[in-house]
Amino acid sequence: MKKQQTTIFKQLIYNIIIPVVLALVVLGVINFRNTRTILKESNKSRNFLISDELTQILRFQDITLSVLEENITPKLEAVSRKLTTEYFKSTRDIKKANLSKIREELNLDSHFYDLYVIDTNGIVVNTTFKPDMGLNFFSFGEEHKALIKKIFADGVFRSEKFTIEATTRRLKKYTYEPTLDGNYIIELGVRSNTADDIINIIKTTLDNFNLKEKSIVSAELFMNADDPFSLTKTDQIDVVEKNYIKERFINKDTALIEKKVNKKFLSYQYIYMESFNSELYKGSVIRIVSDRTKEIHDEYYRLISFVLVFIVVMLVISFLIFKNTKMITSPIKKLVNNVNRIADGNLNERAEVIGNNEITTLSVKFNVMIEQLEDLYNDLDKKVKERTAEVVAQKEEIESQKDELEEQRDQLAEQQKHILDSILYAKRLQYAILPTDEFVSELFPEHFILFHPKDIVSGDIYWFYQSGNKRMFSAIDCTGHGVPGALVSMVGHNWLDYAVKDLKLERPVDILDALNKGVTTTFKEKDEDGAVKDGMDLALCSVDYTQMKLEFAGAYNPALILRNEEVIQLKGDKCPIGAFSRRAATGFTNQEIDVQKGDMVYVFSDGFADQFGGEDGKKFMMANFKKMLLQVYQLPADKQKEEIEKTLNEWMTHESQVDDILVIGIRI
Repeated sequence: MKKQQTTIFKQLIYNIIIPVVLALVVLGVINFRNTRTILKESNKSRNFLISDELTQILRFQDITLSVLEENITPKLEAVSRKLTTEYFKSTRDIKKANLSKIREELNLDSHFYDLYVIDTNGIVVNTTFKPDMGLNFFSFGEEHKALIKKIFADGVFRSEKFTIEATTRRLKKYTYEPTLDGNYIIELGVRSNTADDIINIIKTTLDNFNLKEKSIVSAELFMNADDPFSLTKTDQIDVVEKNYIKERFINKDTALIEKKVNKKFLSYQYIYMESFNSELYKGSVIRIVSDRTKEIHDEYYRLISFVLVFIVVMLVISFLIFKNTKMITSPIKKLVNNVNRIADGNLNERAEVIGNNEITTLSVKFNVMIEQLEDLYNDLDKKVKERTAEVVAQKEEIESQKDELEEQRDQLAEQQKHILDSILYAKRLQYAILPTDEFVSELFPEHFILFHPKDIVSGDIYWFYQSGNKRMFSAIDCTGHGVPGALVSMVGHNWLDYAVKDLKLERPVDILDALNKGVTTTFKEKDEDGAVKDGMDLALCSVDYTQMKLEFAGAYNPALILRNEEVIQLKGDKCPIGAFSRRAATGFTNQEIDVQKGDMVYVFSDGFADQFGGEDGKKFMMANFKKMLLQVYQLPADKQKEEIEKTLNEWMTHESQVDDILVIGIRI
């Protein structure tokens, strides 16, 4: 491919202009970001000044309310004492008492005073303010709940400071005093025109902020950490917004969020303000929404102007460089053309020698090099022809060997296909003996089965059966995995069915004894040395829902029952099913335990606990398996399966599966 005349020009562009351009672009971006940061900090500072102004107003509110409370609290205490010691000395008819009449007898203005009767569950059972009838104080949040319980526990008059009502957005003072028998609380609620004037001052201040600063869209004050509400608006707060405001109450911090709403760039700043005047609302959050659309547009206009000026300057510089480099590239072009013709195979081509400069010297040296290259090329051509003849002969021999290898490969592929087809058919046979999902769901409506064979067919199988009132299930772990394990599993499944269907056995221990005899007989040959040393471990459970009892018998494998954050382990006997070399079976034990509705019962093979994985490549182990079940057993069965699958996948990220894996979970 021929080199273009502007090669040197391009090199100058790459090595000089582009670094300069990149440096200027970086400086422009940094300047742009710094400008945006300064504007953001300016907005934040302005918002903090606004919050300081509001804080001063709230402090003025605290002082005014303190003076007001000093005058009103003694009167409320006297009224409360009279209610508890005279009117409600006996609380037998307190729920039906005419509180409006009592309020009138006590000369309490109905426009400012309300009476409430609260029971020990935090429910308003009688009140002069009918909209609050049946109101649950405990639903207001943990702080309200703790306050009511503490008043019941202390048994004395309690005066709460003025606080904001969530429904009316008005200041209201409450007092509480338990009745003499401790079964109810008499609550007095009083409003004040002075307190209302203070709230109106705060609302007016918030509404006037956007008049002082045109960029401010709105300013709102939120109260109540448990269920935030706006002091100025009664609109329902969006759930996401409410949760974000709750975070500010919890963290007691300041946060800034920028959003694009209706093509406007809005800045939402949340500032937490501490307050010590109320025992219920100990803080507040001010949210200031600013419109930064004009600022951002101005920033981008400045950036675009900078880019346009920058492009024009770069084009002028590039033109000047191109014009000056052309004088250098012209003589070099001729030499490059000669080189290109030589590269195409014309070794008799020579570079033109003109003038007396560095390019002339380069041309002379280049011609000498081409002469030497031509001699080498001719010598190499001769050797290549000789070597080619040898390679052709070797190629014919290799092709002959290749045909023979391909024939052997095809034979192996055909054999492998037959074997795989047989194994896949064996899988269909194995899955045909397993109980259907519909049958299992009839026996145990809430359950899960996690079944992961290591190979196409499995040495682990599960078994379910119903006999009268008893519903049985078992997780069976046969010797080995793959085809050998699958063959053993077929034997075990057939003998289990024989034990319950033909022998009519119902106790797990009797079923295991029959299974052990059947498997041993199946694998026993006349010559003791030739006997098959295969068998299985399993856990077998039988649930009687009429008596709420579970019977269990196990060959090595246990069953786990989880309830109330506790793991109950039913251990299997150290006796195998079949002729194992570990030791001869000495009999199985029938275990019986009462079960409760909601218990989770698990049976499983050892595949999960023996799986290698984690950072150190170690086994999962039974202890970790129990911890995992404790974390998930209260979830619905299908969710449990998902979490267990997730744990398994995360554990064996870098490891292969070492054994068949089977876990069965049953909800009683």
